Amino acid sequence: MLTFDQIKTLPKAVLHDHLDGGLRPATVAELAADEGYQNLPTTDPAALAKWIKDACDSGSLEAYLETFQHTVGVMQSFAAIERVAYECAVDHANDGVVYAEIRFAPELHQLNGLSLDEIVQAVITGFARGEAEMANLGKPIVMRTLLTAMRTAARSTEIAQLAIRWRGKGVVGFDIAGKEAGFPPSRHLDAFDEKNWINKTIKINEAEFKVLKHIPRCSATNLKVNSDQADINLPNQLKKVYGHMDMGIYLYPLDNGKISVHDELIVN
Repeated sequence: MLTFDQIKTLPKAVLHDHLDGGLRPATVAELAADEGYQNLPTTDPAALAKWIKDACDSGSLEAYLETFQHTVGVMQSFAAIERVAYECAVDHANDGVVYAEIRFAPELHQLNGLSLDEIVQAVITGFARGEAEMANLGKPIVMRTLLTAMRTAARSTEIAQLAIRWRGKGVVGFDIAGKEAGFPPSRHLDAFDEKNWINKTIKINEAEFKVLKHIPRCSATNLKVNSDQADINLPNQLKKVYGHMDMGIYLYPLDNGKISVHDELIVN
C-alpha cells in the first residue's frame, strides 16, 4: 500500500479547486493586517486554522460559507491577490500537482475598485511567479484558471466576455457558482447564447458551418469509474433541474478554412 508521502510525490492534476478556498491561515492573518480587514474571528494563525477546520467540518453550509467571506475579504488589492495566486501554485507543486485549474470569481474582488481585468492579471501574474520558482526547484507545474460568475449577481455575460479576453493567456474556462435556491440558471442564459443558434450559420475566417442541433450530455457519464455499471442518470438529473440536458451544438461544415485560437466567430 502506498504511504501518504509516496502519494504526495506522485504527479497529479487538479481540475476543480477554489483560489479563495486554499489560503494559508498565516497569509489570511497577515493580509488582514496589511489590508485593514478587521472582521477575522481571530488573528492568531493556529487558532484561525482551527476555526476554519471546525467551520468546514460542522455540517453547516452557512458556517462553511462564512470562511470564504474572510478569505475574499483580504483579497481586495492587486498585491494580495497576486500573493495568494503565487502561494497557490507553490502549495500545489509541493503536493505533487503538475497541472491545476483553479476557479475564482473576479467580481468578488472589486470592493477597493480593481477592474475585472486587473484582478485576472493579478492571478495570472501570481501563477507565473509560482510556476517559475517551482520549475527552478525541480517541481514544474502548469497553473490555469476558470472564471466564475456568481449566481446571485447575474453578471455572467460580462464574466464570460472576460474569459474570452483572457483565453490563451492563462484562462481556460468559464462557469457559474454560488447559492442555487432562488437563483435559477435561467438568469444566465445570455452567457450561453449558443443555445439560440440552431439553423444559423457560423463563420470563422473562410470556414463556414451550419448549426443543426443541440448536443445532449453523453449517457456514458452514468457509468462508474473502471466499470460498465450505471451509477446515476446524469442526463435525466440535468433535465429535471435545468429543463434540458444539452452540452453543446452540432456543426455541419459548409466551407473549408483555417481556424486558429482567438479567431473571430460571426453568427448569421
